[in-house]
Amino acid sequence: MKCKNKVSYWVPRGYDYRETLVPCGGTDPHGGRAVCDECGSNAAKMAEIRRHEEDIEADNAWAHSAGYGDY
Repeated sequence: MKCKNKVSYWVPRGYDYRETLVPCGGTDPHGGRAVCDECGSNAAKMAEIRRHEEDIEADNAWAHSAGYGDY
């Protein structure tokens, strides 16, 4: 799911901002998934990402129903 591209984010630091580069497919500074422009414009890649996110949600729902995980 990851490609070799980096995604640029500007995060606050003091009274200014600094640029943070995150690998595509990794976790962005806001807790979401970083997706580069190339992958974002690829319908098949986005469907794969969406399917993976749905699998994560299903796994978390099962763990929650079994009494595991975050509440």
